[in-house]
Amino acid sequence: MYWTDIDHSFCESTLTGLPEYYNAISSLFILFFGLYGMINTYNELFIDILYANLAIVGIGSFGYHWFGNIGWALFDEIPMILAIFTGIIYTDNVYFLLSKEKNYNDILVIKNLVYEKKIKLLVYLFSMCIIIIYNAMTNFRKLFPTIFGIVATYLYYKIFILMKLLNHNLKHIILHKIQNSLFTIALSAIIWISTELTCNYIKLYIFLLGHPLWHFFIGHGFYNLIQIVYFIKTYDEKHILQYNKLYLLEKKDYQ
Repeated sequence: MYWTDIDHSFCESTLTGLPEYYNAISSLFILFFGLYGMINTYNELFIDILYANLAIVGIGSFGYHWFGNIGWALFDEIPMILAIFTGIIYTDNVYFLLSKEKNYNDILVIKNLVYEKKIKLLVYLFSMCIIIIYNAMTNFRKLFPTIFGIVATYLYYKIFILMKLLNHNLKHIILHKIQNSLFTIALSAIIWISTELTCNYIKLYIFLLGHPLWHFFIGHGFYNLIQIVYFIKTYDEKHILQYNKLYLLEKKDYQ
């Protein structure tokens, strides 16, 4: 398959053809949330990498929905893969730091945690490379949503495990916020899947809203999720995680 070949089967292209104006323009929401996350001067490098990946997904998604070819498809999907695995690695590292803090007197436990962290890192990066390579093969292209969903579910699991290490005060501060964020991401996936599948059988223009809603909610949800995990790592009692007017989470001085 050549890079110029069409690799597209979304609802909007089925109903109106290419370019997909609604899907392409709504991709800019993802770009916005990524750039908005990067403007924080005090971000760690890892956090800026996560937000940069999110911004690049927005650019790739715009091109994919506008042109519909496999080159832009990979520009959309590879940053998604990088972002989700970066999130897993970062969440795993926060788990390691909290576990290390809780067992600071036990040298053997800390040593085992270090080795476990290194092995997991190798597995994560190997898995990421395999998925990227398989996703570029035409025989496996249609498996991408399923594979990405499985990896995203694993990230949910890692966050759930991380929550178990939190003290009562920190858990009380973020529990509702992390539930909102995870619900937002899950809702966006449900909207995307249901409207795209239904569009194969029922040709209604109302389904054109499904994919743009996915773009908005997935960008919004992942922005907040990154903020929450970052707050867990940098938590101190002088600051609190609050929503701003855009319902985006930001670290504020405690009042």
